[in-house]
Amino acid sequence: MTDGTLDDPHLWLEDIHGADQLAWAAERTTRTTDWLASDRYTDTVERLLEVYDSEERIPVVHHRGDHYYNFWRDAEHPRGLWRRTTLASYLTDDPEWDVLLDVDALGREEGTSWVYAGSALLRPTLDRALVSLSPDGGDAVTVREFDLATRSFVPGGFEIPTAKSSVGWIDRDTVTS
Repeated sequence: MTDGTLDDPHLWLEDIHGADQLAWAAERTTRTTDWLASDRYTDTVERLLEVYDSEERIPVVHHRGDHYYNFWRDAEHPRGLWRRTTLASYLTDDPEWDVLLDVDALGREEGTSWVYAGSALLRPTLDRALVSLSPDGGDAVTVREFDLATRSFVPGGFEIPTAKSSVGWIDRDTVTS
């Protein structure tokens, strides 16, 4: 860019209906689909799933109050489990996990393939959470109030319809976005 114009070698692709541009896209699509159908790709996916589904992974936890929270996915729970344990249990070779929410079971029950997108605990009591769930794995989430003692969504509690939003607690009766 010496004269104030942008020297973009891909500017010609702006014409999305041009014959050359469509041929260029088709050629790259063919390359990609060929690679996705190859043994190399299949082998890579199998090796990665072996690691992702391994029971030998160290669960990453977040400390809140007396508990250590974790979101865990494996072959049996591909959508995941939101769970917690105590420090004493976490330090053992086989921690005892208290499952708060089974996202796979929730999806079967509600007929929606929910994807867990996080939670925010109500401070200082840590007895309620705002659980964010995406209906399709995208940016938009539904936020629902969850009771940790009953391990269920609060009837008549906070429920923010699916949107690209961020919601947090102000107090037990008020949330903010």
